[in-house]
Amino acid sequence: MVRKPVVATISSGGYLQGSVNGKLPALGGKESPGQEKVVLKKKITLLRGISIIIGTIIGAGIFISPKGVLQNTGSVGMSLMIWTVCGVLSLFGALSYAELGTSIKKSGGHYTYILEVFGPLPAFVRVWVELLIIRPAATAVISLAFGRYILEPFFIQCEIPELAIKLITAVGITVVMVLNSMSVSWSARIQIFLTFCKLTAILIIIVPGVMQLIKGQTQHFKDAFSGRDASIMGLPLAFYYGMYAYAGWFYLNFVTEEVENPEKTIPLAICTSMAIVTIGYVLTNVAYFTTISAEELLLSNAVAVHPLTMIMLFSGDLYSLLNFLSFARWLFIGLAVAGLIYLRYKRPDMHRPFKVPLFIPALFSFTCLFMVALSLYSDPFSTGIGFIITLTGVPAYYLFIIWDKKPKWFRRMSDRITRTLQIILEVVPEEDCHKL
Repeated sequence: MVRKPVVATISSGGYLQGSVNGKLPALGGKESPGQEKVVLKKKITLLRGISIIIGTIIGAGIFISPKGVLQNTGSVGMSLMIWTVCGVLSLFGALSYAELGTSIKKSGGHYTYILEVFGPLPAFVRVWVELLIIRPAATAVISLAFGRYILEPFFIQCEIPELAIKLITAVGITVVMVLNSMSVSWSARIQIFLTFCKLTAILIIIVPGVMQLIKGQTQHFKDAFSGRDASIMGLPLAFYYGMYAYAGWFYLNFVTEEVENPEKTIPLAICTSMAIVTIGYVLTNVAYFTTISAEELLLSNAVAVHPLTMIMLFSGDLYSLLNFLSFARWLFIGLAVAGLIYLRYKRPDMHRPFKVPLFIPALFSFTCLFMVALSLYSDPFSTGIGFIITLTGVPAYYLFIIWDKKPKWFRRMSDRITRTLQIILEVVPEEDCHKL
C-alpha cells in the first residue's frame, strides 16, 4: 500500500506522496502507456528530515509534561535529571530506529519492523492499538492542552470549568477534522503556522529564563534535590511524561522510502534533531524554575482519529490519558528495538549501512519494557485498560485475518468498506491500482 494518510500529513507538501501529478490513477483499468507507475518519490533531504523530526516532537508535551515529571520525582534536581535521561534514551531509541530504517528499507515504522521480526500477529496488534489507543488518546491529550491554554486568559481569577475545556476542545478537533477533509494545502499551511508558534513559544520561555540566570535568579535551584523522595513507583509515570514530550523521533522511519540517501540522511537527521530538542527541553525546564518554584509549578494545570478521540476526550483527564496511551506506545517500541537485537543474531549477514553498538538497543528496550511492566502497579486503572484493549487485538486478528470461512455477506460488506475507505482516503496499491 502507498501509505496511511496520517503519514502523508507529516511528510507531504500539498498532496499524497505516490500520487500521479497530485491525482490518483484511474480506477477500473490498467495504467495507460504514458502513465507513471505509482511509487514513493525520494523528496526528503537532510534539512527536511530534521524539520520533520523537530516539528513532530515539539508540541504540547513540553507544556504538559513538566508538572507530571516533577510530581513523580519529588524535586527540581530529579526532574531535570529525568528530562536529560529521557532525552538520551530517546536518542538511543532513534539511533536504533536508524539502523532498522536503513536495514529494512520499507515505510511503516513500528509495524514494518515488528512484522519483519515477530510476524503478522504482533504487527496486527500494533496497528490495532494504534487505531484504538495511541492515535485517539494522543489527539485527545493535545486537544485538551489546546482547550486549557485557549481558556486560560478568560479565567485568571478562578479555576477553568472542566466541561468548558472539553467543549472548546471538541470544537477545535471538529474544525481540524473539517479542514483536513476539505483541503490538504490548508492543513499544511496551518501545520507550518502552528510549528512556528510552538518554536516561538519555546524561545519566549528560554530567552527570559537564561537572562534571569545571568542576573543571579537561582533561588529555586538551591537544595535542588531536597523535597519529597522519589519513589520507584513514581518513576514509570515520570518516564511516561518525559518520553511523551520527546515522542516523534520515530516518524521519519514511517517514510523511509521517500528519504534521499537514507543510509546517511536518517542517522544525521536523528542525531542533529535529538541534540537540538534535548538541549531545548532542558533549557525550557530550567527557565521554568527561574520564574516559579516547584510548589507553584505543581499548583499549575498548564505551565505555559476523531470519533474515538471525542469519546476519550469526555471520559478521562489529561494525565490518565497520557498513561493510557504511553503503555501501548512504549510496549511496542520496546519490542521493535528488541527485534533489532534478535536480527543481529538471526540474520548476521543482513546489509546494515548504519550499525549502533549493541548496548544502545539493549538499554533502550530493557528500560521501555521494564517501565511498561512497572506502570501496571503505578497506575493499574489507566494502564490496565490499555493492556486489556491490547489483548483484544489477538481475537480480532483471528476473526478478521485468519478466519477464511467468513459468510458471504460479511465478505461483501468488508470489501465495500475497504474499497470506499481506499477511495476516500486516497490509499491505493503501488502498482495494481486496477484491482480496486
